[in-house]
Amino acid sequence: MSLSAAASLFLLFLFCEVEQTYSSWGVTYGSQYICALKGSTVRMSCMYRHPSQEGNIKISVTQTFWFAKTDEGPVDVKTQEEYADRLEYSSSKKNCTLTIRDVKESDSAVYKFRFITSRSGGSYTGEPGVVLIVTDSDPNLTVRKKSSSWNSNLICSSSCVLPDHSTYVWYKNGKDMEIGTYVYNTWVDSDDTLSCALKGREDFPSPLFCVNNKRCNKVTYSHARICALKGSSVSFYSSFNSYYSSDFVILFWFSPGRSKEPEDLRQDPRYLGRVHVINTIPQSTLTIKNLTENDSAEYRFIFKTNRVTWGSDLHGTTLTVTDLQVEVTRTSTNQDPQYAELKCHSRCTPAGYHYYRWFRNGQDIGHSKSTYKVLINTTDRISCSVLSFKEHKAPEVYAPVLTSVSADPSDGIVEGNRVFLKCSSDANPPANYTWYKKTKMSAHPLHRKDSEFYLNPIQASDSGEYFCVAKNQLGESRSGNLNIDVKYAPKRADVSLSHAEIVEGDSVNLTCSSDGNPAPFNRWYKDNQMMLQGQGGVYQFTSVKSEDSGTYCCEVGNIYGQINSSTVLINVEYSPRLPSVSVNPPGDVAAGSSVNLTCSSAANPAATYAWYKEDSTSPAADGQTFTIVDIRGEHGGNYYCQARNSRGHHNSTLHLIVVSSSVSSAVVGSIMFLLLIGLFLSAFIIFRKKKAVRQIHQTREGPGDNEAKRLGNLGRHLESSSTAGLGNSADQDDVCYASVHFCKNQEEPLYSNFVPAEPKTSKNQEEDVEYSAVMIKNTPCRKSYDASDESSALYSTVCKVNRL
Repeated sequence: MSLSAAASLFLLFLFCEVEQTYSSWGVTYGSQYICALKGSTVRMSCMYRHPSQEGNIKISVTQTFWFAKTDEGPVDVKTQEEYADRLEYSSSKKNCTLTIRDVKESDSAVYKFRFITSRSGGSYTGEPGVVLIVTDSDPNLTVRKKSSSWNSNLICSSSCVLPDHSTYVWYKNGKDMEIGTYVYNTWVDSDDTLSCALKGREDFPSPLFCVNNKRCNKVTYSHARICALKGSSVSFYSSFNSYYSSDFVILFWFSPGRSKEPEDLRQDPRYLGRVHVINTIPQSTLTIKNLTENDSAEYRFIFKTNRVTWGSDLHGTTLTVTDLQVEVTRTSTNQDPQYAELKCHSRCTPAGYHYYRWFRNGQDIGHSKSTYKVLINTTDRISCSVLSFKEHKAPEVYAPVLTSVSADPSDGIVEGNRVFLKCSSDANPPANYTWYKKTKMSAHPLHRKDSEFYLNPIQASDSGEYFCVAKNQLGESRSGNLNIDVKYAPKRADVSLSHAEIVEGDSVNLTCSSDGNPAPFNRWYKDNQMMLQGQGGVYQFTSVKSEDSGTYCCEVGNIYGQINSSTVLINVEYSPRLPSVSVNPPGDVAAGSSVNLTCSSAANPAATYAWYKEDSTSPAADGQTFTIVDIRGEHGGNYYCQARNSRGHHNSTLHLIVVSSSVSSAVVGSIMFLLLIGLFLSAFIIFRKKKAVRQIHQTREGPGDNEAKRLGNLGRHLESSSTAGLGNSADQDDVCYASVHFCKNQEEPLYSNFVPAEPKTSKNQEEDVEYSAVMIKNTPCRKSYDASDESSALYSTVCKVNRL
């Protein structure tokens, strides 16, 4: 055998081995296509196989999973967030099942099973997988009889997986008959027509089911749904049939929900002049012209014969009136210049429209396809229309313009309230919004993408300038700045000094800094007593004085509240004032005794003291008090104390006199003697005054004839005393004068007046003289002395009284 023949045999053997090996690996699916209604539960099943061993090495499965999207490779669907809490795996003896609950339209995909074994590279993916289609529209229902009897069960079935415990609606001859399960047990006639639908999806009924499979009562529609452009015309077609007769009494179209009972559209004023109906048995045509969006509705046909009436409950044809729109499908934002791809379409697809017209800034650009690639220009406005309805243009698309921002409330914004910011612009497609707050250096983007922005509750820190940017696929536009000025009460008040150390005479500023909006007023307090208001939060001492020392604080406030600052101490330092010196004991100091000399001075900081004796450069003593014990003569002389601190010093002088002990005793004795003499003289004078007053009172109190005698004696006594007094002025005593009234009738009383003499205050003072007046009446009276017979006035002796 040649070498080439041997090689060929070897390759054939190898191919057979590989084919045999891989044929023992595989996945078989129970169904490769599943239709499911949204919300239902879907189960996919499969079986997998692999060799039990390879050579002497056993093969076992280490991992199994299902996957659906292969963009990032096979990824277990159980790990994907979109399937969270909706998936379940089950497997036994190489059987595999995937259950998806509450399916969504986004679950539509191809699902494949994959298993991994202990063999190196031993992983396998089952092909082609299971195609899942999830729909939210037509459940593809059909009705069939379970048996051939007239009284039998009817079954409503679907080619799609339906939600568990679905509810069904059953119709007979167009009338709603029963709501129940998928099985309907009823008596049917040969002319009856039946249909079913899912509850909630009555617009997708099953096709009509004729009991005798030939002729029956029925109405069918050419379209379940029709899409038409605004301003265009549309036609609806229906076929109808009656089992017994073609003698139709009533034929008309109506729209359910527009009235309680079915009403012929030709009588509805909303369709007046726009509706046309053509009935040609067994067909009827409804045409509506000049469509508006309000014409979007369901339309049904009804007939009536002498024996049967077709019901009005079964679904007919649904019309959707739409306007064209231009959709921006893609933009080349990474290129310069930038392009946009536009598409002319509507919410639904109208039939028979294949040619279009495009307009740029109102001008036809001659483009007839449904898509258009255009260079982006933020000032362009682009629209489209269907060729046959050129006058019905789609709304123009353009970049945002007229972007503005507003606030509610617009003024009087107080901290803690709610403020609503709104960004508005004119744009199509609608714009997305980004909010910014300006800072000193740049604009800070806020994490708000909506056109509305709430500050709730608004804070003082929210004050500032805001603006928004409106952006769509065709460009962007920036609004102007909106200033938000948040009013609030002061939250802090701080007091600072312009000097760390304050010396008398310095210029010192107290500064009160605070926040608050509007700017707060300032009041200053010293030791809790209010002072004048400062200017701009500054209180100035042009030349600070020692009496300005104290604790200061400021009060700040506005119409929204007020607050007090903490206190600050002003400690004014100054040099010592002129010291005051005291001696204890005071006066001259006797030799051998001791004396305390005390010096005091106002100063800040507190002064230190030193005592000096005149002509001595070294201090005699330190401290506020200087004590000299056992004084001798040489201690006498001039002393001065010096008060000193870090700001200066001041001196005070004292003259100290030291005397001997004998001289001191003589001086003390002399002083005591003089004091005793003064006391003796004072007592003597007081005694004389009291004696004279007592004698005068005794004279006034005597009765009858003895009164004149006593007065005569008193007069002689006073006369002699006065004469004696006048004769020697140096020996004058206190003298009292009497006023005597002589009566000729004894029965008349005699009065006397004694006035005590007042002491003499000064030698130069003029002497006071008091006179006594005596008047004699013409009544008989005994004469006590020689006198003239004529009536006359008698005057008593006048004596001078020296007042003490």
